Amino acid sequence: MSDQSRLFLAAILMLGVLLISWFVTGRGTSQQDSEVAMTAQQTEPVTSDRTEETEEPLNTDLVQDSIIPPTEENEFVDERTITVIIPGEEPGETLVVARLNTTGGAVESWVLQDYQDHPDLQIGQLVDLADEPWLVSRDSSGDPINFVYNGPDTVFAGEQETLLTFVAGSSIKTFSFQRGFYGFNLEKVNLDITSTIEPGTIPVTETQSTDKGYFTASWFTNSHKKENSEKIEGFQATGNVAWIASSSKYFTIILMPETMDRADGYVAPGEGGSASVALDDNSIRVYAGPKAYKLLSDIGRSTTDMIDFGWPIIRWIGKLIFLFLTTVLTFVSNWGIRIVILAFTLKIILSPLTTKSYISMQKMQKIQPAMKEIQKKFAKDPKQQQVEMQKLYKEKGVNPVGGCLPMLLQMPVFFAMYRVLANMVELRGAQFVWWINDLSRPELLVHFQTKVLGLEGIGLMALLLGVIMFLQQKLTGTSGTGSAAQQQKMMMYMMPIFMTFLFMRFASGLTLYWLVFNILTLVHQELIKKKLTADQADGTAK
Repeated sequence: MSDQSRLFLAAILMLGVLLISWFVTGRGTSQQDSEVAMTAQQTEPVTSDRTEETEEPLNTDLVQDSIIPPTEENEFVDERTITVIIPGEEPGETLVVARLNTTGGAVESWVLQDYQDHPDLQIGQLVDLADEPWLVSRDSSGDPINFVYNGPDTVFAGEQETLLTFVAGSSIKTFSFQRGFYGFNLEKVNLDITSTIEPGTIPVTETQSTDKGYFTASWFTNSHKKENSEKIEGFQATGNVAWIASSSKYFTIILMPETMDRADGYVAPGEGGSASVALDDNSIRVYAGPKAYKLLSDIGRSTTDMIDFGWPIIRWIGKLIFLFLTTVLTFVSNWGIRIVILAFTLKIILSPLTTKSYISMQKMQKIQPAMKEIQKKFAKDPKQQQVEMQKLYKEKGVNPVGGCLPMLLQMPVFFAMYRVLANMVELRGAQFVWWINDLSRPELLVHFQTKVLGLEGIGLMALLLGVIMFLQQKLTGTSGTGSAAQQQKMMMYMMPIFMTFLFMRFASGLTLYWLVFNILTLVHQELIKKKLTADQADGTAK
């Protein structure tokens, strides 16, 4: 295989890995029914109308026979709903508005005040992580226990623990809330030790949700493990876990044992929605909020592993990129501008590789006539032809893989960017400019009535990216001979088309990054070309 063929193969492999990554992590999309009534109440604080009037029976696999039934005097008590408001750390900030019901002592509504439901539709409704009531306490027959609550109807979480106590005879269920935390602690006395998140609890919150892997169950034993909701086959025990969680792409509900370091966990199918998870402990800590790295890092217990930054090597690069975006660039409020600054920064860091690659390609182009002569002279002696080629490379100071290696070294950075920008909840609903109002979704300037080749429309940034890539390869030229040159010409036309098609489906944040990076690369190459021409002119004059 010639050196030019190796270069061609490397480019094909890069596209292959990118394509495989795309189809493995997000092939196929399903349109969320936009005709479902989703009008939001315009009151303060904002709450959701998702709560169902009836509850599905709990999966009996997740219920143990050790439940102590309520006393007779509490079997027919008035149902009450208690509103819990969890303020944020900043004055006037509210994180969660929740509703707890004395029937079952369940969480029947958990509205995240900073996150819009279906942000691209601008429906004015907030994300409610309670499509189904969860943490329902049931008696031995499977019916919700009727608790008594004697406190106020509305409770504000404070700096110190704010307690809500539900009582049913000798059974007690105590919730403990605190300012600035997306969750609570739960203590149970004389109740089933199993705490359950029901199937379908977490809603679909995006217009386009990925069928494969949108909902997952994950847990931590000696390492992080996860399973797509649709792949879970029946009720399964996970063994002793440090935590267990039911998640969508951007949101999660985590159960963590407090009595001990680890407790028995269980998972069950999501029945078309989010997975059911359960944990055996009378004292648990619950987190119900966004899959934001900073918030999960504060919780600890390796919960940040839930955020998919990619394969091991790429994961560390991804973390560095993420931390740069979320810590160094905090002075910039617009996430699109942060991505542009990131592209400039990475271009500066990787510029030595780009320079080396381009100079190597230019040198290869200059020795094309000599290479053709060698190929013609030793056409019947491939072994001697290779020897002569190596002599020519050494004489002219050319490394035939010099243009390929820098490109390969840049691949991990690109894949890390892909994983980071595809999984950042911070980009969800983040506006850049004009029509680009959600950096987590594909950018579409022209929308189709129906999908065409899997595309919902045409994005301007993806088209510009294709044009830039074509110009970049056109100006670089070919460095091969014969069939290798033909392959490079084919790549010159096919790669921009192929990449344009892919980026029509990628998150607009990633498209923005790659567009800016390629524009900078094109400018950089032109500067290098002018410098080489000037150096050659000086050398000739001398």
